[in-house]
Amino acid sequence: MSILLIAVESLEWTEKVQVHQPAWLFITLFVLLGFLAGIRIYYGSILMPTLESSVSFQVAARIFKDNSGLQKQQDNSLYTFYIFSAGLIIYMAEIRSGLDPYGLSGGLLYLFNLALVAALFLGRLVIMNVAGFLFNKIGIFREYLYNTFIFNKIIGILLLPLSLFVFYTNGVLMEMFQWIAMAALFLILILRLIRGFIFSFKRGVSIFYMFLYLCALEMAPLILLYRWLEGIL
Repeated sequence: MSILLIAVESLEWTEKVQVHQPAWLFITLFVLLGFLAGIRIYYGSILMPTLESSVSFQVAARIFKDNSGLQKQQDNSLYTFYIFSAGLIIYMAEIRSGLDPYGLSGGLLYLFNLALVAALFLGRLVIMNVAGFLFNKIGIFREYLYNTFIFNKIIGILLLPLSLFVFYTNGVLMEMFQWIAMAALFLILILRLIRGFIFSFKRGVSIFYMFLYLCALEMAPLILLYRWLEGIL
């Protein structure tokens, strides 16, 4: 009788895990970790140079000027990884907050997040290149993009392991990893903002124009995104 009871409890626990941590989520995490490992094996050390470039403007400028085919491949791989990882981070926030845009859930919600992150990433890329072309400052705009996209790469690399712990822990431990992930994300965004001002100072960009840029191309899209999400939730 006791064996049967244990078996029933084990089955109930398995069903709960499958509801909150479905198989597609485990597979996605596994694939992303494998993707990151593949980038690490193929390109060598990626975390330390990326972290160094986030805290050192000189290192970032040197990597940007490298402009080698191998460096571009590594950057594009990490940008792709960021999109998939950021979609997962947003999904984590959505299920913990009970949000379901357009009534989507599970894998469909994750795919929606991927499309949203990719659209924002590519949209910013296009707008910045068009602005650089119009003002005949395309080199400056591209270097600025590279300096800010460094922090996108860090978000993808650092927050994926934290997401893994958030999804597969419970109670106080889960809450702790959630707060760590939120604090890490907030810190990375602050460092990205600081890098923007450092870049404007180093490249002789007026603080006034930098403020206009932040309002037009950084703050405005976030406000519009917030109002859009507010309207569909």
